[in-house]
Amino acid sequence: MVLLVLPYLGSPVYRFPEPSSFSGGQYYNPYADLRGAWRRANLHAHGAAWGGITNGAQTSDEVARAYRSLGYDIAGVSNYHTIAAQDGVDTPPLYEHGYNVRKRHQLAIGATRVEWLDYPLWQSLSQEQHVISRVRQTAALIGLTHPDTRDAYSDEALQLLTGYEFIEVVNGPFASTAPWDAALSSGHAVWAMANDDTHDTHDPRRTAMAWTMIDAASTQLADLIGALKVGRSYAVERHPDAPADMDVRVTGVALDGATLTVTTDGAPVTIEFVGQQGVPRGIQKGAHSASYTLTSQDTYIRPVINSANTTLFLNPIIRSRNGDRPALPVATVDLPRTWGLRLALLTGLAVAVLGLWPRGAARGGRPSALRENS
Repeated sequence: MVLLVLPYLGSPVYRFPEPSSFSGGQYYNPYADLRGAWRRANLHAHGAAWGGITNGAQTSDEVARAYRSLGYDIAGVSNYHTIAAQDGVDTPPLYEHGYNVRKRHQLAIGATRVEWLDYPLWQSLSQEQHVISRVRQTAALIGLTHPDTRDAYSDEALQLLTGYEFIEVVNGPFASTAPWDAALSSGHAVWAMANDDTHDTHDPRRTAMAWTMIDAASTQLADLIGALKVGRSYAVERHPDAPADMDVRVTGVALDGATLTVTTDGAPVTIEFVGQQGVPRGIQKGAHSASYTLTSQDTYIRPVINSANTTLFLNPIIRSRNGDRPALPVATVDLPRTWGLRLALLTGLAVAVLGLWPRGAARGGRPSALRENS
């Protein structure tokens, strides 16, 4: 009991910024400097680790090779709490953090070391924030993985939590944009990612069912991080039973005043424009391009492209005061409430330990049950 409670004794209490929609007379377009050098990446997959305690059917090296054989430019092996790249695996330095019962997991991209802190049983909003903040200290980017699994991250939490830059909108065959729209609608300029989260590269239900396209100058870590930070990427969901190759690519996302135009190559597609709270704002079917003019009601617009084989979730055009990406909100530690909570937890732990301690042991003798039976 003491070991389970110990992490909670260091838990701070946070003040969270009040959620607010994006505002301003200009727009931030993450694709303004599009290079057209798209790199196909899976950043969330698992190999064998920890002596088989965690589920992984192949070695990490075999996982990386499997994705490269499928045409991926970046094969991300994100084992739990271990950085495969530091063991010589051909993968970016990343790992999946989290060992709590609600599966509140984070993807640490560009990680320099593993953060071990977690709250294994319950987690308050402040404890969720504390974990994200700690993981963020030793990683270039933080993504929240499978936020809908076991209701890991509620919409209310995503409106308040800070320090994350990505939300996994597609995890294997499962897609959900509601958590992303909850964050965007409350003023969090965070981006979409898609990964298959496979634990067995021979599993057709997961492997190559989702990936992230990154417009980066090269596959070097600095170029990948640079592109991901500004949002020059998009998430891809493959439809069930469709081929694993790409039947459509994004060739342009341009703004002319308040008019957004999306262009593609490949087969004709359906292009939809989605706004605040995930509300559809416009649609164009059977085309290679589509335009939408943002109105005063639109705090952001994110394009969604549907082809025969895939659905592409593009990052949003965001209303901005100066044309730059709106700053991410920052939660701060409330010191008086933090120390009040720690004192309360210490008091409760002391009472529990004293209540469980054998009464005879407190006087240096044997427990009373043993004396009665002797």
